[in-house]
Amino acid sequence: MSVFVAWMPDEDALDALAALCASIAGRLPPAGRLKWRNRRQLHVTLRFLHGGLPPDPGPLYAMLADIASRTRRIEVVFDRIEIWPRVLVARPAPDPALERLFAGIEAVARACGEAPERGAAAPHVTLAYPEQRTATLPASLDTGPGSLPPLPFATCLGRIAVAHTVPGGYDTPHWWPLQEAAPPDDPLA
Repeated sequence: MSVFVAWMPDEDALDALAALCASIAGRLPPAGRLKWRNRRQLHVTLRFLHGGLPPDPGPLYAMLADIASRTRRIEVVFDRIEIWPRVLVARPAPDPALERLFAGIEAVARACGEAPERGAAAPHVTLAYPEQRTATLPASLDTGPGSLPPLPFATCLGRIAVAHTVPGGYDTPHWWPLQEAAPPDDPLA
């Protein structure tokens, strides 16, 4: 079971992500078939918890609640598609508030015994994998400006959650809302 800290999109963001997946799928050659994430699987991964939940998740939950209480809602603009070695992802534009949240969640994970994140750690939405998990994605996918009409799209990141896999999607039994306005002079604001 995968466990991670994430943002689960609202219906408007899910609509935009589903349109993005359909647009990309229509541009791929038949040989580039991908296994697309279904609507219930689309989310922004902020940090995998490779060790799963700690035996006592209380400190993890308390630290995530603290971060959420000190972080204002973030307007996130997804502006690009990236091909990672075995996954196709949508990435948000650089944003200082999102970067601070991401760094804060990384610090929480490390404080709870997680090793530093492996690979290209960055906020992302996994859109698809190759049909065969050991295959690599085609490097020929045109992801340049104007090639994917649904980009960019903006959405509001309004809460963070600890999520885990369930058949066909994810469950978020623990989540924390971000604030409408951050406290003044807060480093996470």
